[in-house]
Amino acid sequence: MGTWDAKLCTCSPSETFCILVALFPMCYPIFQGYAVSKSIHEPWYIACLCPLFLCCIGAAVNRRKIRNKYLIDGNACEDCMTHCFCSLCAVCQEYAEVKSKERL
Repeated sequence: MGTWDAKLCTCSPSETFCILVALFPMCYPIFQGYAVSKSIHEPWYIACLCPLFLCCIGAAVNRRKIRNKYLIDGNACEDCMTHCFCSLCAVCQEYAEVKSKERL
């Protein structure tokens, strides 16, 4: 198993994405759904529903999908805590990870 290539509190490689997440924090389920859909090739609107209705737990489920696809160490509790306390940073990290792996 591996680790996240993107650090939790970094805005690279997409500063624009991080600015959007910071300016529109209530839209983070859409941003996270976009990252997940690019990773596991499911429609973005399906990936948005989980964090939209289940908040941190739903976002953690999406984070787990990314971890599983890229064989990243972690567990459900860590995913949930990351989204409970640092959701915006987590979404940026997930997007950066997917972007680097999928060459978006």
